[in-house]
Amino acid sequence: MEIRVLGPVELVAEDGPVPLGALKQRRLLSALVVHAGEARSADLLVDAIWGPSPPASAAKLLQTYVSQLRKALPAPARIRTRGAGYALELEDELLDAARFERLLSQGRAASRGGNPALAASLLRRALGLWRGQAYGDFAYEEFARAEAERLEELHLAALEERIEAELALGRHDDLLPELRSLAAAHPGRERLQAQAMLALYRCGRQSEALDLYTDARARLRDELGLDPGAELRELQRRILRHDRELAVEAGAEAEASALPAPPNPLLGRGRELAELSELLLRDEVRLLVLTGAGGSGKTRLALEAARESAESFANGAAFVNLAPLRDPAFVVGAIARALGITDVSGQDSLQTLADALGPRELLLLVDNAEHVRAAAPSFVELLARAPHLTLLVTSRVVLHVSGEQVYPVEPLAVRAAVALFLERAREAEPRFHPDTAAEQAIQRICERLDGLPLAIELAASRVRALSAVELLDRLDPRLPLLTGGPRDLPARQQTLRATLEWSYGLLADAEGRDLCYLAVFDGGCTLEAAEAVSGTTFERLCSLVDANLLRHAATAQGSRYSMLETIREYAAERLDALADVEALR
Repeated sequence: MEIRVLGPVELVAEDGPVPLGALKQRRLLSALVVHAGEARSADLLVDAIWGPSPPASAAKLLQTYVSQLRKALPAPARIRTRGAGYALELEDELLDAARFERLLSQGRAASRGGNPALAASLLRRALGLWRGQAYGDFAYEEFARAEAERLEELHLAALEERIEAELALGRHDDLLPELRSLAAAHPGRERLQAQAMLALYRCGRQSEALDLYTDARARLRDELGLDPGAELRELQRRILRHDRELAVEAGAEAEASALPAPPNPLLGRGRELAELSELLLRDEVRLLVLTGAGGSGKTRLALEAARESAESFANGAAFVNLAPLRDPAFVVGAIARALGITDVSGQDSLQTLADALGPRELLLLVDNAEHVRAAAPSFVELLARAPHLTLLVTSRVVLHVSGEQVYPVEPLAVRAAVALFLERAREAEPRFHPDTAAEQAIQRICERLDGLPLAIELAASRVRALSAVELLDRLDPRLPLLTGGPRDLPARQQTLRATLEWSYGLLADAEGRDLCYLAVFDGGCTLEAAEAVSGTTFERLCSLVDANLLRHAATAQGSRYSMLETIREYAAERLDALADVEALR
């Protein structure tokens, strides 16, 4: 939940605005926010709420409004009684104005540090917090006027800073319409006039740039009796003599994203993409981990999410594949090599990587981290040393490190799974046109395959040799049929069995044995049944859930544990090889 004042004053939770009831409650909130952390006397608050003519019961009504506001405020914000008044205590991150000022300060620091790409990104995020005039309807009230005016001045300053950064990146063509509008709306702000003149000049419109200067000078003389400042006059002279230094430096634009091109469209993941895009833009989410069963499409989803979000990061997005590694000690070096960062003699590799990434705002997609998850603490350390880095990690296993935001990637819903099957089937056989019986068979195939994208794609490739009805008939057992994936993929993704073997190989011996034992439960089991029959422990069950090999569901009767049928089939095969299998059953 947050408190918003950069526009109409409101409390906003994740699912939308929180009703504050009477207009007077919003006045009270505004009066407290303006002087957050300071005690405001009851008389001052009464005056803010009712003005010079309060009702006789104003003191009691104030207490009622304070009580109601206390209940609505998000923790850790609170209203404390201090003497005969009240003080609002809140963390800066709960207030959009505080976050705006922090981002503005960081953007200015990036500009001073010669990093216009980072500055532009930070300042765009700062300006994105604005929804209208600061304090909305209360902007001209006595209790809010000074603060509203201060924030509005900072708003214009942030606009100018962002435009300055984008001009340094050579974006004058895109900026010109906005700049002309801003220059006309704020004729007294010479920096905006100068920026508009520079954009016009760089666009090859020298005469219009000089006309803009003439108009600005005339307005200043007519309205204020002043001449333009030294900066504006100097810019006019430089434009007249075609100063070469006015041209934007080559290569100033931010680097492009370095992500693998998708081989085909992503289907059935619209909701997930929207949720991931929103999460990746949250300041507090810097380590986002996509987990799911093998074959659930984590990598493909992560790539699409990174592609859609890359423009929101000053230095775009990059990709690192950890699948070829076997030793967690080499993870940091692999990331550095993927980003073209060379080792520094005598320096720790993590520090070298952090130094290189420190001034960059980058979305880094780290793929296939499950088998080297012992290196996960280095992700946390890297994020601490590179404050503008965001990590998007795919892993079949939850990493269990500080700051990790887990996003489970579930199997596809039936409709999306059927659409994926049809698309991949037509890629394999362009003349594939299913009739009614085939459509029904395809739906049952997708259900039998648990909606796992890899399994569905492997099955769809078989339409070159089998009808959909024949394919369904041969899906019991599933694993022998689901082979023959694209040869350019890793071996563990060319067959469903190989994918499951990869996940199984990550388990400790006791966990692997438990998974096989739990395959005896056809419809899942309770915690007590799992412990009694397989001899597992709660800790090992949690590990199997974290590895996305076991699914947990909370029911009215308690927790139940089950497997996707494709996973259960694999575990049952391994179970058959155990000496005590009949006694277990």
